[in-house]
Amino acid sequence: MLKMAGFQRLARFLLMCLERQGLCKDPALRESVDIRKLQMSKTNNMIALIEAGIKAESLRQKAIANNIANLETPGYRRIDVKFEELLAKSLDSSGSVDLSKLEPQIYRPRQTPVNSNGNDVSLESEVGAMIKNSLRYTLYIRLLNKKYRGIESAINTGAR
Repeated sequence: MLKMAGFQRLARFLLMCLERQGLCKDPALRESVDIRKLQMSKTNNMIALIEAGIKAESLRQKAIANNIANLETPGYRRIDVKFEELLAKSLDSSGSVDLSKLEPQIYRPRQTPVNSNGNDVSLESEVGAMIKNSLRYTLYIRLLNKKYRGIESAINTGAR
């Protein structure tokens, strides 16, 4: 029970931080993940949750860099990474969740306006996305460091 309470606190903290910084893309998605409904059988590995987020943000950073590199390429359509939706869907599903197998997906959103040359990349939007992505990545790294410090502290306390 203690481990589940720790996971719930971490998940609430993570969602709260993302929400406060305006880093959750879809407000309805935030609301669809009810932390109280999570069961220990679904995920008992907080580190896997954080690592999955780090992997997604790393991939998103590469996608943003690719978009910026193709800013003037005629006909280029921007790419983005779908992760939060997949995570929410897997946490809401019945049965156990193996976060190490949860892979972020690259997709092409088609809602952005297209320039006269067929390109839909906006430098301002990409820079904004890069800043948000960097903040999310930093948050995940800090949470992972905190978790490892807690493990180290437990090991050192147990060794005495």
